[in-house]
Amino acid sequence: MRILVTGSSGLVGGAVAAHLHALGHEIFGLSRRVSDRLPPGVRQFQADIGSMHFMEAAIAGLPPFEAVVHAAADLSFAQDAGSVSIVNCLGTQHMTALARKWSSRLFLFISSLPVIGTPRELPITEEHPVAPPTVYHATKVFGEHVVALASKAGVLGASFRLTAPIGPAMPRNRLLTILIQRALANEKIVLHGTGARRQDYVDVGDISQAVERWLAKPVEGVFNVASGRAVSNIELANACIRQLGSTSSVSLSGKLDPDDAVAWEVSIAKAGSAFGYRPAVSLDDSIRGIAAAMT
Repeated sequence: MRILVTGSSGLVGGAVAAHLHALGHEIFGLSRRVSDRLPPGVRQFQADIGSMHFMEAAIAGLPPFEAVVHAAADLSFAQDAGSVSIVNCLGTQHMTALARKWSSRLFLFISSLPVIGTPRELPITEEHPVAPPTVYHATKVFGEHVVALASKAGVLGASFRLTAPIGPAMPRNRLLTILIQRALANEKIVLHGTGARRQDYVDVGDISQAVERWLAKPVEGVFNVASGRAVSNIELANACIRQLGSTSSVSLSGKLDPDDAVAWEVSIAKAGSAFGYRPAVSLDDSIRGIAAAMT
């Protein structure tokens, strides 16, 4: 299958492009910058999907695709960052318009589970009310609606709501990467609150597997894509120490964590039933893989 993966220089898009290429698909990566992490067989097209001239450039420079995996996004959480709306809203409209022009059969949009705001119902299902806490998350809700409209226009579309994606290419300023860095250096790990905040970390390997399974058995709708297991901050810190053979210790700062009581207990039953999603990468495996990429 010829597949276009947008955001191919990013954490999720890059992993998905590499995974689908390894399966034998003909993969094109689209991103604002060329990535040196992608396999040589992945052809890369450099462009800004939010540009007013993007459509013309894409039509001239790219062949039609049977499927589009749209992972590109401006990740800024700043409330006044206009680029977020331009890239994430107009850019998604551009991509669905291209899919219709190319007569693409499938369109998969990478969304974000925190579009629900603070979890109010556990476990979190796809029926949980949305309450986007930032402009970025509001653009993800917008994208989900654009994809649903594309489905009505003949391009079968779905949206994956990811929890907290992790993998070797993840930024070094996230909680997990900071914990790993400190564990590798045998430094003290200090957490705020009681360390009780619970998050669901999903490896890019599992996200890629979910994309693979959806392409093989496509179905419309919104789907949670997570590991299905939540861990507290203190459990995460201890896992990093244990897996990396560190002598680090964990202590509490005495400062409040406003999200101390928040729990991201996520149901992945819908994705499992619809297209056979079964996460297989353990958190321990993820920690070791990220640490290996740092050293």
